[in-house]
Amino acid sequence: MNHDWKASAERLAITMLGGEPDRVPLTFLASEDIASRISGLTVREMLASPEKLAAVSIETCEVLGADSASVVAAPYCGPYEGLAFAKANGMAEEFEWKDYSAPFIREGAVCNRVPDVAQLEIPDHSRVEPWPTLLRAAAIVAERTGIPATFAPSLTWSSIQMLRGSQAYADVIENPEFLLALCEKIYASQCDYYQAFCSVVGKPFFVFNCQYAFNRTMLRFEDAWRFEGQFVNRFCKQVGLPLAIHNCGFDPYWNEMIERHIAEGVDVVMVNGSHPLDLDRWVAFREKYPQIAIMGASMFVNGELENGKPGDVMERARQNIERLGPFGRFILSPVCCMPWRIPLANVLALREAVETYGRYPMQSPATDA
Repeated sequence: MNHDWKASAERLAITMLGGEPDRVPLTFLASEDIASRISGLTVREMLASPEKLAAVSIETCEVLGADSASVVAAPYCGPYEGLAFAKANGMAEEFEWKDYSAPFIREGAVCNRVPDVAQLEIPDHSRVEPWPTLLRAAAIVAERTGIPATFAPSLTWSSIQMLRGSQAYADVIENPEFLLALCEKIYASQCDYYQAFCSVVGKPFFVFNCQYAFNRTMLRFEDAWRFEGQFVNRFCKQVGLPLAIHNCGFDPYWNEMIERHIAEGVDVVMVNGSHPLDLDRWVAFREKYPQIAIMGASMFVNGELENGKPGDVMERARQNIERLGPFGRFILSPVCCMPWRIPLANVLALREAVETYGRYPMQSPATDA
């Protein structure tokens, strides 16, 4: 397809630096589901080689009209980190492959079979498949599009839930030392992932971390910091990189997270989420943190994208663009990954929205939401 990746790269860079691009960038957290719909391939067919995975990834992003380019079998420490731990500990059978959607590991199976955390083996991301394929594909996508690859660890709660399962919530109160020991194992694994990433792809510009513990519906803030936040903060300082925070929960501790990281010496450069859905709160966030890019705001995948029509998606996108775009450092992005049940016509309406409403210069923010 005819996609101007140079323009996309410039648009994203200017936006992140606080300048005025030609229009609001559009990004997607493109995953296995949407890539299978577009390519017709199964997940394991995509993973057949780095070249195949890179080609499918670029094709998917181009069909969507995205300004971002990333590997669709996402090398964040989600299901494939679970697979790596399973393989390293002789439990590959605990991993469930799906043909046309993201695979998963049976939650809690690894720690149930290795109850002594000290015996848990750390995977070698440079050798345990599919990580070499994922990393080489990420390098190819970056080379062909000019869009820097994203380093996206999961320090630590999503990995905790994969390895420990729902028992982790009881561990917060009943067995905190066990949980902290598991956090240290996950931290060591993410450090190994980082070294493998730098070796194949190069040093990233920031850490794009999935901070799932920081939701009021899940943990108290201090517990979230103890079992996740402190490890994220330590990691950023260890590798000398700023932090971009992904949180697709319903009630994130945005302000508390950011203030704590800043107080502990880590710069936050971007947030990526879909909640709160109230745009007034995102405008207040923008006024409080003008230096932090917003990727997402209230473009919730289970809202108009799933249940509405293209016109409804266009209207929600217009509200986001007109309320947040004039401030700068705004990237339109549906959050989180897009499952099969979302109509493709609704997804494609987002590209029409940025072309229709997202051109700079913009008028002052509208007050109607």
